[in-house]
Amino acid sequence: MTPDQITAMAGNRFPAHPPTEAQIVDFLTRLKDAFQLPEKVVEDARRTIHARFAIRMEMGDTLRDSAEHAAWLNPRRASIDPFYWTRYREFLIERGWSAMVAATLDKSTDEMLDLLGDPISSGQWRRRGLVVGDVQSGKTATYAALICKAADAGYRMIILLTGILENVRRQTQERLDESFIGYDSSDFLNDTKVKHRRPVGVGLKNAQRFGVVFTSKDRDFQKAAASALNISLGAVNEPVLVVMKKNKAVLERLASWLRARNPTQNGRIALPMLLIDDEADNASINTKSDPNETTAINKAIRDLLGLFDRSSYVGFTATPFANIFIDPDSTHEMLDDDLFPRDFIHVLKPPGNYVGMHRLFNTPNEGTDEELDHEVIRTVTDADEWMPDGHKKDHELGPLPASLRDAVFSFLLATAIRDLRAAAGAPGNGGGIHRSMLVNVSRFTAVQNTLAVALHDLLEQVRRAVRLYGELPPDRAARDSPEVADLERMFIKEFMRVEVTWPMVLRALHTSMAPITVQAVNQSTGAKSLDYTVAKEAPGTRVIAVGGNSLSRGLTLEGLTTSYFLRDSRAYDTLLQMGRWFGYRDGYEDLCRIWLTTDARGMYRKVTEATLELKSDFTRMILRKATPREFGLRVRTHPGTLLITARNKMLTGRTIAIQRDISLTGRGIESPLLYAGKTENERNVAEIEKFVNAMGAKGINPAESPFKGALVWREVPAELVAAMLERFAVHPMNYDFQPDSIAEFVRRNKEQGNKLALWTVAMPTGGQSKTKVIEFPALADFNINASERVVKHKPNDRAVQISGKSARVGGKSDLRHAFTLGEYEELTEEGQTEDEPSIRDVMSNPLLILYPIRGVVRDKDTRTPYREGMLLPALGMHFPGKPSPDSEKELVHYRLNRVAQRSLLPETDAEDDDVLNGQDDVD
Repeated sequence: MTPDQITAMAGNRFPAHPPTEAQIVDFLTRLKDAFQLPEKVVEDARRTIHARFAIRMEMGDTLRDSAEHAAWLNPRRASIDPFYWTRYREFLIERGWSAMVAATLDKSTDEMLDLLGDPISSGQWRRRGLVVGDVQSGKTATYAALICKAADAGYRMIILLTGILENVRRQTQERLDESFIGYDSSDFLNDTKVKHRRPVGVGLKNAQRFGVVFTSKDRDFQKAAASALNISLGAVNEPVLVVMKKNKAVLERLASWLRARNPTQNGRIALPMLLIDDEADNASINTKSDPNETTAINKAIRDLLGLFDRSSYVGFTATPFANIFIDPDSTHEMLDDDLFPRDFIHVLKPPGNYVGMHRLFNTPNEGTDEELDHEVIRTVTDADEWMPDGHKKDHELGPLPASLRDAVFSFLLATAIRDLRAAAGAPGNGGGIHRSMLVNVSRFTAVQNTLAVALHDLLEQVRRAVRLYGELPPDRAARDSPEVADLERMFIKEFMRVEVTWPMVLRALHTSMAPITVQAVNQSTGAKSLDYTVAKEAPGTRVIAVGGNSLSRGLTLEGLTTSYFLRDSRAYDTLLQMGRWFGYRDGYEDLCRIWLTTDARGMYRKVTEATLELKSDFTRMILRKATPREFGLRVRTHPGTLLITARNKMLTGRTIAIQRDISLTGRGIESPLLYAGKTENERNVAEIEKFVNAMGAKGINPAESPFKGALVWREVPAELVAAMLERFAVHPMNYDFQPDSIAEFVRRNKEQGNKLALWTVAMPTGGQSKTKVIEFPALADFNINASERVVKHKPNDRAVQISGKSARVGGKSDLRHAFTLGEYEELTEEGQTEDEPSIRDVMSNPLLILYPIRGVVRDKDTRTPYREGMLLPALGMHFPGKPSPDSEKELVHYRLNRVAQRSLLPETDAEDDDVLNGQDDVD
């Protein structure tokens, strides 16, 4: 019994909560006595259990439509038999998942399922959603869990669309065979004949029931194979699964078979269908510029959805950049709606042992990500001539660059070290039995095939050298063989900190290298060119995989240890998908290495920053309870270096440039551009109430300002201010007022003794409006009147602009509330109140002003209350100190989707451009 097996047993023993130390001791003592386990195995198992139960996975965040969608899962839960989910959960625990991570997956997929349509409800409905994860973070496990739960709840037809490549579809089919169906689909559907079921995966745990599958590992959907089953969807008691490529002909074949074999009502099948679109940003997007046209695959997907009177569509992607540029208003009489995730967007959070972009590229941490304790990335400086940018398909390769030889030697050494660890019974040596190296340097098949031959020749040279000299003393072996000398050099350079020695590795190399092959993985070599299922027993599949697009999206390289990457992609999504090195490396994380050019490393850092900012926008809008339709996603771009996604996927996007000050010292900022909608403004009023209550809970109560016309709270902790900024919906086109960045700035500078640690908060109350503004219980003793301000607004705009010569929300007099009466009188005597910068320079604490405003629309001589006097909350912030005259600025570019354009940008004409730039002259 191994430590990993014992840990899997611990996962089953403690399924809901991590065990206490006493429970672990009792559990191991009983096992030791029952199986006469050696003390070392018990101690290794103890460490593995501690590590496994330390892994956490946070619940994801969900942005959902505010329209009525009745929660149906809990009311139905008692009547649902969770057969498929229960056996899949047990399968995951057996595979090494911690009980806590499995429990979080359970809760997260329950939330997703509840956002789909109730499969037993009557009538017609359509649900559209998007799930965003990280590259190689376990999205397959998530949608496998969702499929199991959907099947348990009553979905009868489940269509899973993989990428456009057959090797990805084949790998996905194998995983669904193991996680959902329960038997090997290639045995069951072969040569159009239905054969016996050979249980695999979950089927080995519980074979009482099986799903029905119309595709196999060997073949995509074929009418003949499906027809050989001689059944219709309504005739089977179990759910039907189809795993398909995004191929026009294949999708149309399935639609044709469904129409022919299943009764329809009004042209639609009266059964609930779930369509999961993996890699939803790839091929599914309608890239036609003419709104009356659609791409073939987009049309075929929508046609499939339209065949069922009850359908749920869920896209899964790690790179949602293209999906957010889908036009949510895209409709067509025949094709109905497009695939915009109008009902929900769910952001997955990976477990704590995920090695993601933030850890590898040392960008700000997200969630449980921490920087690695060693440098993983190596810089390639010698490949420009060998594989130049823009090379052609007939490019001739010269001698392999030294960096690529080093990468190969690193992989060979890491493979031997992992074998030594496995032989020593080291716990948690993750990645299974397989060992992989990735080489992605060209998109051309011919170049990939030629390189595979060259790498095979290098591998044979090293194999011969190790075979001939590996048994000699290490110093003599290195003297007699250049290849052994290079291996020793790389060991000293890369792996001197590991627990094994060079002589041990040298002796192990011959056996560990023997199974390694070099394999080109592309369309010319076929889907089976990289098949980890053919070697399920030790030593497993050991491969140096050479490829391009076939290695760049959806395909998992099992046990990936070493990566060599030269590709020159300029698109965010392509770059991220090429990063197959992201993932889980438990037990061999310290052996992983990535070779990149300086340019590629810089690009990955930029993509990481943009992705982090996109996720921050998700979180910010979720806190503000926005809907996907309201959610105007913005994505930071890098002009001249990177595209967000392919240009034809951004047809509805528009790029704007925003100049932002890096420093806030001595500055005053306001939000004169406000949301026009009732929903956002009502939420902001609610956020002000929460903020007032939070101050009251800290014993901070308001008092009348000595200057009249305002309430003032003093010594407010910075954390309360930062939390309010993160939740308050500041219109994003207030270029200088980016609340998330300001909140981060405030938190970074809130230490005791810092001027930003304690704040003064003011709320003007002496406005012209005689209607009491806000009925806050905490402010019931005060009369709060709103200021009436002239605003500019057009009927179709989603923004309203405070008008006036300066387009200001407040003025210099508001800064008085930062002082006591005596302090301000002293400043007056000293002549330090002439302008706002002078006042901010002598402020002791920063000032946050909460402005209650009612808009007035002026038309010639008439003044009409904006939206019947709707309250428009605005903010002003003033930071103490003196701004530097040489204050550094950064120019930030954002690409806005159609929703964002409507929400943030007025109609484009000269007048409105002036308004947005604060140049309106109307008072």
